[in-house]
Formats: sequence, C-alpha cells, structure tokens
Amino acid sequence: MPAPPDPRFLLRGDMDGNVHSLLFWIEPHVEHLYAGDGRGTIHTWDLKTNRIKNQLSDGESPCFNLHRTNDSDLIVQRRHGIIDVYKASESNWISQLLPEKNAMLVPLDSSVVGILSLKTYNIESMLDPSKLSYNDKLGTIMAMKPLGINDLVLVAYEGGQLLLWDMKKNDVLSSLTVEQYPMTFDFDISLMQGILGSASDKLEIFKILPNHTLSHKSTILLEHVSGVSVLSVRPDKKLVTVGCWDGCIRLFSWKKLRPLAILREHNETIYDIVYSQREVEAYDTKCLMAATGKDGCISMWDIYN
Repeated sequence: MPAPPDPRFLLRGDMDGNVHSLLFWIEPHVEHLYAGDGRGTIHTWDLKTNRIKNQLSDGESPCFNLHRTNDSDLIVQRRHGIIDVYKASESNWISQLLPEKNAMLVPLDSSVVGILSLKTYNIESMLDPSKLSYNDKLGTIMAMKPLGINDLVLVAYEGGQLLLWDMKKNDVLSSLTVEQYPMTFDFDISLMQGILGSASDKLEIFKILPNHTLSHKSTILLEHVSGVSVLSVRPDKKLVTVGCWDGCIRLFSWKKLRPLAILREHNETIYDIVYSQREVEAYDTKCLMAATGKDGCISMWDIYN
C-alpha cells in the first residue's frame, strides 16, 4: 500500500470536542463548509480564509445531520427528533422549526420511518414494518437512504436487517440479513451496489438485482478495527472512504474494492465524511473531502484527483 497523502488543511476552532456533521455549500461566489457540533452550534467555515465566518446556535441539542434544500434553506436534525430550519435572509440566517425539499425521512418509534412533508410540516405517510413476521426483531432504525429512483428507500435496522422499501406502496420489496448494529451504509445507483459498515470488523458489499432483490456480494475484513461509523462513496464513483471507531479513514477503490491508503490524522472516532459536489476554487480541486469526529478537528483532503 503506498504512503498516504497529507491533509491539505486542518480546521480547528471554537468547536465542541464532538463534531457530528458536515455539509459543503459551494456556489460561484460562496465556498463554505458547515459543521454541527455536540453543543448544538453550527459553525460556518469560509474555505477561502479557512476561518469561521459565523455561528448559529439554537439550544444545546447536538447537530447530528445537516441538509440543504433547493430553496437554500439549511436543515438541522438534532437529538430526540428535533428539526430546525434556517432560512437565508441576506447575509444572516433566521431560525425556524422544520425541514427540506418537499419531504424528508425521519426515524420514528417502533422501527417506523416517517415521511415528513416540508410543505405541511406533517408526517404525510410512513414505512411501517408492523405487518412483517420479523417486525419485533428489527429494533431501532440505524441508517436510511432514498435511492432517487422509483421511490425506493433502503433502511438498516439495529437487529441486522436491511430492507428495500417502495415508498408509494408502503411495501418491502426485499430484505437482507447483515451484521447486527449496522452503523452506516452508502449506495451507488450507477452500479446498483452498496456498502455497509457495522459495530464489527466487516464491510459488507451488496447489490440490488433487476428484480429488486437484495443480494450479498462480498465481505471485506478490516484489520485492527472494532467498528465502522461512516461510509461515503465519492461522487465520481472512484473511491469509497471508510471512517472507523479508531479514528482512521480507510480508502478503497470503489469498483474493485482494492485498499489504497489509511489516513491517520484523527485519533478519535470518525463521525462524518463528506465530498464537495463541485470544484472548490479555494483549494484548486474538483472534489474536496472533509472528515471530522470526536476529536473536534476537521481535516481537508484532496485525494487522488
């Protein structure tokens, strides 16, 4: 394995020791990275200066996920199902309660996924597994992802089940038994292939066949790893990044799953890894990667571009 690259920059500031979520916001005249921490504060990093431009705070509930809408609203998912919406007003942000695009997926009790309308701010429909024979074994929703095709959604459950849902029919099209406590997964619709990480030393590769059947493809064993916290397939589909509990970030080629490098800049659990969806002029790269975690530091990477 070749020597790993060095980070382009390390962002350190007045952030809580736990930075849970990241979001790139790249426009022709704006190059920002938003970081949500354990104190409930969202820090806006200006990538042209590598300094914090402003901070948003609404209570002390940690920011677990950040999303962006087509209307340039910033959606913050916090602990206990709290959702905040920040609307842009000139150079400021105005805090409102509630969410993104036309709808968003939210985990509910009893293994139910709620589909929250961002027009009415109501749960308009639900993916309810109560009719399944193994419903009582599903447990907490651990991760979910809309696939962007035919109203399909993948949901991973604590008990070790990955379900493929049809949102229109509120029906499970297929299920796949995976490791218990799946922590994260990502999916590539161009290959109809996904990768799943759990509280174990395994990465599980799976496919969705043309008949909508979930199928196990292969397993990768990770040395000296007790758990995986985040997975991200790069937008160009060339790399997959694996954030682990030991603070290491492992890089694999996505198509052949060949190990490429291990990044050791962090020394605590990795919580989030994100890629810019467009060129970042300040870093002179077409795809910038940012990673963060329990150590409260954000590492910026230009990897194999």
